[in-house]
Formats: sequence, C-alpha cells, structure tokens
Amino acid sequence: MPDIKTVKKFAFDVGWVFAGSMAGLVLNFLKKPVMARFLGPEGLGLISMVTMIAGVITLIAGLGFNSAIVKYAAQYKDDRNRLSAIVSSGIVTMAILGVFASITLFVLSNTLADVFNMPSLSFLLKIYAVVFPFSLIFGVLLALFNGLREMKYLTFIDILNKIMIFSFTLILLFLGFGVIGALIGDMLALFVVVTIAAIIMKKFVNFRISDFKENTKMLTSFGSRMMGANSINLIQYQADSFLIGYFLTASDLGYYTAAVSLSRFFWRVPQSIQMITYPATSEYWSKDKRESLNKMIDKSMKYSACILLPVGLAVWFFAKDIVTFLFGDEFIHAVLPLQILLIGTVFSGITNMPIGGSLAGAGRPDLALKSSLVAPSINIILNIILIPILGIIGAAIATTISLIIGALVFLLLTIRITSIKIDIIWYVKIVVLLTIIFLYFYMFENVNFYLVGISAIIIFITSMFKLLLRRDDREIFILLIKDGIKKLKKS
Repeated sequence: MPDIKTVKKFAFDVGWVFAGSMAGLVLNFLKKPVMARFLGPEGLGLISMVTMIAGVITLIAGLGFNSAIVKYAAQYKDDRNRLSAIVSSGIVTMAILGVFASITLFVLSNTLADVFNMPSLSFLLKIYAVVFPFSLIFGVLLALFNGLREMKYLTFIDILNKIMIFSFTLILLFLGFGVIGALIGDMLALFVVVTIAAIIMKKFVNFRISDFKENTKMLTSFGSRMMGANSINLIQYQADSFLIGYFLTASDLGYYTAAVSLSRFFWRVPQSIQMITYPATSEYWSKDKRESLNKMIDKSMKYSACILLPVGLAVWFFAKDIVTFLFGDEFIHAVLPLQILLIGTVFSGITNMPIGGSLAGAGRPDLALKSSLVAPSINIILNIILIPILGIIGAAIATTISLIIGALVFLLLTIRITSIKIDIIWYVKIVVLLTIIFLYFYMFENVNFYLVGISAIIIFITSMFKLLLRRDDREIFILLIKDGIKKLKKS
C-alpha cells in the first residue's frame, strides 16, 4: 500500500493548487469577456495575436529551463547550496536571453505586422517587447516553488499575478487606453509580482554564482529536450489561431479567441494536477514506488474526468447563453466553434493533461518530444485545408481532431514506459452514461430547455458519484474540494 503520508502530501498539494486554480479560473473567465466588451472582436483579436507571438518567443528563449528547474529543485531540495547554484544560474541565463528576446521582437515587429496584415500590430509588439527578461525570470521562480512542492507560495503568487493583471487592465480600459492599456496592465502586474516572488525565493535559496557553466549546461541539456516538446505543444494549441490570423481577419480571430477561452478555461484543473504529478512522478520513479505512481496517475485522470465532464456538459448545453452573456451578442459566431472545441479539450484534459509530465518525470523527455510530433502536424495540415473553406469552424474541427490524436499517443507511450494500468471499464461506463445524458437532453429539450439541461447535469453528477466512484474516492474527492474552497476563502 502507498505510504499514507505520501497520499496526504499529494492531496494537500492538490488542495493548494486547486484553490489557486479556482481563483485563477474566475479571473481568467472574466478577463477576456471584459476586454471583449471594451475592445470588440478586432481589439480582442489584436491582443491575442500579441500574446501568442510573445508566447512563442518566450518559449524559444526559455530553452525549457522551467521544466529543468522543477526537476532539479525536486531532486536537490535537501541540498540548499547545490539548489541555490542551479537556480541562480537559471536566473542569470534567463535575464540575458530575455534581453536578446526583447531586441529580436522589437526588430521583427514591422515584418510580423505585414505577415498577418495587421498594421496596428507593429506598435503593440514594440511596447510588449520589454517584458521578456521579467517573464523568463518569473518562470524560473515559479518552477522553483513547483519543484520544491511549496504550493502555498506558488498559489499565492499565481493568484496575486492574476488579480493584478485583471485590476490593472480593468483600470486602464476604464480610463480609455484601449488595446495599449490592456497590454500595459499585463506588464505592470508582471513587474510587481516578479519582485515579490524574488523576495519569497530567499526563504529557500541564496543567490550565488558557482559552477555557472556546469549548471547552465545541465539545465540546457534537460530543458532543451523539454522545450522541443513544449514548442510542439504550443504549435498544437495555437496553430489554429495563428492561421486564422493569417487567412482571415482580426475580428475572426477575436470570435475564435472567445471560443478558445471558454473551451479551455477549465483546463486549469488538470494543469494544476500536473504541477503535482510531474515532480511526484520524478520522486516515485527514482525511489521505485511503482504502486504509488500507478495510483496517483489513475486517480489524477479520474478526478479530472469528474470535474471536467460536468462542466463540459454545462458549457455545451448553454453555449449560446454563456457566449452572448459574457462577450455580447456580436460574438454569437463563437458558439459552434466552442461546442466543437469542447470535445477535444475535455478529452485531452482527462487523458493526458493531468499526467502530462509523467514521461519527463520518468526520465524520458525525449519520448515527450516524439509523442507530440504527430498531432501538431495533423493540426496544421487540417487547419490549412479547412480554414479557407469553413472559417473558424474549420479551425475548431482541425484542433479537436488533433487534440484527441495527441492525447491518445501520449497516453499509450506513458502506459508503455511506466507500466501503469488504466481502468478501461471505468471509462467505458463514463461514455455510456454520457450517451444516455445526451439522448435525454436532445429528446426533451423542447419541453423546457433550461430545466432539462440542468436536470441532465444533476443526473450525470449523481450517477457518476454513486456508480463510478468508490467510497474512498468520493471521500478524497470531496475532501479536496472542501480543502480547496477553504484555502480559496483564506487567500
């Protein structure tokens, strides 16, 4: 049997991250609708393009150091001197690369504006270019807290960051600064939060430059392999938006951004679980705790399903009302793409996202890279074919297909490497239950749309908890939710 302390530690960590996820989920849920109301589809599309381009540059400049810091922080958490040297080397390297990234984006801003046929994009990119040294260092600091499994500090910084981004952005939008104000609000929040995170960092490491070359080489060696996988994942998740920006208009990108933000907002739950499973997998694998590893992965996937499926059903049933209420009637074009995207995001959020660091944690980041090669290729090809024909609906179809394929490939490789056992019967029962719920909804929706939709969700949740979760699973799951809500209220 797994060590009870190990199980409690895992539950405690997930509770903290879950609390932060819920707070972040609410703020992320509100941020894009607020911007959409002030900026409209075109303004939202421009903001999305700026942040996507910045995200690509950040990923490349970061060299996968975040993933490497998580691994080595978990590995050397009992050796403060060694850990301090590694983290310090990472911070210095990221600061240097961040400056080069800023210069690169500033120089390329006009060219990128021409490529996407968005003249306003050039000036916006020049403004936003200054963030890279800060964003790269921020990534190292968060990775340190993650690797040490200091989830209360990670949660605090994450919540604070989102609160400040939302607050600064809202204030500047109210003052009439438009798209520029939204970007400056993001930047101001980052500058403040990096400073606070750096102060907290001193509790765990000292800034000391020693063995800089050796540490940087080690971080680059591991991180670069993870960067390859992360780069491909970025292509997978943003190829549709980039190609919409290329083939269509900023307004079309704005509609699609609304659909994407709603379809992926509850990914924060499995992403939060992954923040625990990655360092935990590294620890269990190195200590040969195979039973603990298997149980952790099994419960991570099932708990993700228990959260994502009811939320996914609610968003699917009431997609039109949710989109028009949050973004306005002019965003009605986002409804069908949202429903299509939900299929892929929920499937991916259950099967591979909560355990997304398992291959790297088991010492095989190379397989994480290889497993992510197929899906983005399919995604790009399908988007190029379908967007000119079907517009943003084609992008949603292409992305959903590629998400499902990518999730299956990753899961099969994880099973092969870690020898975990997947409870196939459990997932077959879930599919049967979902089929019954959809039949019930679409057979009786004309009777009373809202009543039938709400009752369908209640029936699904009740059946899932009573029929598909064991008593100990129900107790742990309820405990995690209560613990997360309690911490959320305190924060």
